[in-house]
Amino acid sequence: MTLSVELIHDGAFNLLSEMEKLRLIRINNPDSVSVSEKLSERFAGALRLSDDEYNAFQKKIQDDRNEWA
Repeated sequence: MTLSVELIHDGAFNLLSEMEKLRLIRINNPDSVSVSEKLSERFAGALRLSDDEYNAFQKKIQDDRNEWA
């Protein structure tokens, strides 16, 4: 059985590595795993918004944050 897993915590990779040592799982692409990469760096510029769209997006985020303040 093959599963795709997204790691959302740095310690998760260490846990998976321990499971691999116990021969419970096999990590197929350990070279493609970047534990230290921040999501903000990974997805920077991914939306490809125009200036107007970007400003509207930022305003919406700010309004949502202020709603919870």
